[in-house]
Amino acid sequence: MSYSTRFDLALGDYSDPSQHLLLLQVSDNAIQLLATDQQRQPLLYQLVQFHEGTGEPGKALADWLRDQAIWLQKWSQIIVVHQCIQAAIVPAAFFNVDNGKELLDLQFGDLFKGTLLTEQITSRQDYSVYRIPTEDYLALMAAHSDIQHRHIFSLWINWLDRLPVDPSGQAYLLFETNRVLMAIRQDDWLLIHQYEYQAPEDISYYLLAACKQYNLSPESLRLSLDGWIDTHSSMYLELSKYFRYPEIVSLPKGIKLDTSLLQDQPVHFFTPLIQMAQCV
Repeated sequence: MSYSTRFDLALGDYSDPSQHLLLLQVSDNAIQLLATDQQRQPLLYQLVQFHEGTGEPGKALADWLRDQAIWLQKWSQIIVVHQCIQAAIVPAAFFNVDNGKELLDLQFGDLFKGTLLTEQITSRQDYSVYRIPTEDYLALMAAHSDIQHRHIFSLWINWLDRLPVDPSGQAYLLFETNRVLMAIRQDDWLLIHQYEYQAPEDISYYLLAACKQYNLSPESLRLSLDGWIDTHSSMYLELSKYFRYPEIVSLPKGIKLDTSLLQDQPVHFFTPLIQMAQCV
């Protein structure tokens, strides 16, 4: 077996999966699962960690999909949220069905072939363009008769668009393992990107450089932190040195979650998928 389950949290009654929705967030080294009912209340959260050194790329994902094949077929619908690094948001004026590959090749090079996927971001004149391994795409498509693909950009920005705008400027950081998604806006979005990092100083450098580029003051910028960041970590302390208003995100309004079921983990570790579930 080339994977192991790190978290398996029962948050509600999902005894009849045919009535519920399942989100699968797929990255290079893990799968995160969130099941919700029709009102988007969370019922289940799992984090499945892939192990290094398991052979060819995609083997851990293929193993997990094979082992869970019968269980996956029981859900009413599956939304796959891709967290791949080869992704860009393209305004509709610059996008057509033929130039997606060229746009990604310009940014990431053309060595990785893969399968190209695109979708329009809900309520925006923008498209997410991204590329995933073809073997992953085929394995996921075989997992369920009603499966939809989304890039994490599409659902995350759709959620952020619903939040009030602060004229002093806002930055949102969504932390995953060794990767962070960054979105900055003032009146409208100025930057939407994801970065790989090795040290906390990498993130403060990227964010301070963006503030300088867009003439935003770190002292007045509203900074929201989400995902896998510990408020006692060196990452949080590093950001607190430069930004006066680092805020940990809270659950969406109307979400009912018994925090005693979270195995003493902070709620914000689980909020990103809960937020994105409101947007599918």
